[in-house]
Amino acid sequence: MSNLNDLIPIPSKDVMNRGLSAAKESTMLRILGKPGVLSKDCSNPGRTYAKLVKYGVDVGPFKVSGHSYAVESLLLIFQQVKQEQPDVFSTVKTGGVLCVRSRRSNPSRFSNHSWGTAIDLYFGGGVVRQGLNQTQRGVYQLFPYFNNHGWYWGAEFSGDSVDSMHFELAEETILKLGQ
Repeated sequence: MSNLNDLIPIPSKDVMNRGLSAAKESTMLRILGKPGVLSKDCSNPGRTYAKLVKYGVDVGPFKVSGHSYAVESLLLIFQQVKQEQPDVFSTVKTGGVLCVRSRRSNPSRFSNHSWGTAIDLYFGGGVVRQGLNQTQRGVYQLFPYFNNHGWYWGAEFSGDSVDSMHFELAEETILKLGQ
């Protein structure tokens, strides 16, 4: 049996994120507001935004803090994964959800982790570095669950921004929150 942390090629773009696109910072700011202070390192959400955050919620394989809708969605995703792929459920790890900070590649823009609407996932002892056109087998097995719940997979980002451990609420999902 293959290990869930084995590296495999990222699938073609016509396989993932069908009908979903990466959430734009302008949409996030318009619908969810400013999450806090833009800085290089993680900081706490601002007082106003913090009211939209659920803290320390056990979503199954680990606890997370994030936007209330994102946390509820993670609960549903991991309930389904637990039933259908218990080996994936029991070994998945998170690199984090809520972290008010700038993007690593663009310090003038907020990372979607700033709103607690993005999660980084990995298997085994380490993460797949950003820009690598590979993903871990376990993350590959998870992406359909996330796509089905309105999460965009960062494996479709291009060039040095490819981020196969990253999932974020899609632009289309964020727009529905604003209705």
